[in-house]
Amino acid sequence: MIDSLLDACEFVLNDQGEPQSSYWLASLVMEMKLWRASEADVRDALCKDIAKHGGSSRFMSLADDEFALRSW
Repeated sequence: MIDSLLDACEFVLNDQGEPQSSYWLASLVMEMKLWRASEADVRDALCKDIAKHGGSSRFMSLADDEFALRSW
């Protein structure tokens, strides 16, 4: 179930199976009609989640503004 922008990002990352930039995540989230969000919204949500939860966040930040699922 997708209840938040973070859930939508997790769904897209699982679907794509590889790291994605915040730009592509926002595009795919909108294209799949999962959530209405800008690139800045996606980057902000992911960065705040990573900062708040650290190693227990389901996301991790990579170089070149890419994000991945920690479970990979």
